[in-house]
Amino acid sequence: MNSHTLSPHTARYQAYFAAVVDQLKQGQTVTLAFGGSSMYPTLKPTDKVTFAPLAHSDNPQVGDVVLFSQFGHYIVHRVVSRHNARYKVQGDNNYGTESISRWDIVGILTAVERADGTRIDTSSRQWAALSRRSIVRKRLKNFAIRWLSSQGRRQVRPWYFIGLAFLMWAPLNGVGVRLDNYILGIRADHFLHASVFIPCTLYLMDLMRRRWLVWLVAVVIGLVAEGGQYLLPFRAFDVNDLVANVIGISLGWGAILWAKRNNEKKIINKS
Repeated sequence: MNSHTLSPHTARYQAYFAAVVDQLKQGQTVTLAFGGSSMYPTLKPTDKVTFAPLAHSDNPQVGDVVLFSQFGHYIVHRVVSRHNARYKVQGDNNYGTESISRWDIVGILTAVERADGTRIDTSSRQWAALSRRSIVRKRLKNFAIRWLSSQGRRQVRPWYFIGLAFLMWAPLNGVGVRLDNYILGIRADHFLHASVFIPCTLYLMDLMRRRWLVWLVAVVIGLVAEGGQYLLPFRAFDVNDLVANVIGISLGWGAILWAKRNNEKKIINKS
């Protein structure tokens, strides 16, 4: 078999987009079935998307959604930055980016039609609001991927435990911050204790395999953190603070278990 022979699927794909590109070059708009998830929730797999051609003098702006070609594939992503004739593009549901030239771009998104027949023009306020929400969602997701991933946890772990030791053992009574106020009938310092211990199990989970052991070691850390105050002349041991530590640890541990089980279910459903 000749190494340059295309599979029927690839041949149909290339022929289809060759026709799309030809229409755009002739100055016509083109409507396509989107079918992907990289731009979710801005674009849904059931959407139809309309692209207009770009004149040679036109340059897409940051925020525009474009159809471009890269390595023989046609992709719909958003422009996130521009430097001269180079563009960085990214899917609203993606972490990674692509670097493309102005000449890789074959069309710019002008309208979206939902499965229920609703049409959204990209010049409308509705589209602008939808794009803003998607961009904020993507930034939060990318932040979580960066700092909650295994690599991110390794970077943050030592600083978290150093900060925890400082909060628990430093002479903070003289900084003038009142922590004996009540919120919903609970002292503010108990909220503080619970909140700072919520991430504790997250930064321990890479160090041991058994999940129950992660919780137990975190509880021991909470006990040492509060018990150490008994030996310090400028701090005081409080059993309620210890209980708050354990509550925070348990909340964080429960959230991790819930996230892991959800991820395992998704993997099973995909297989």
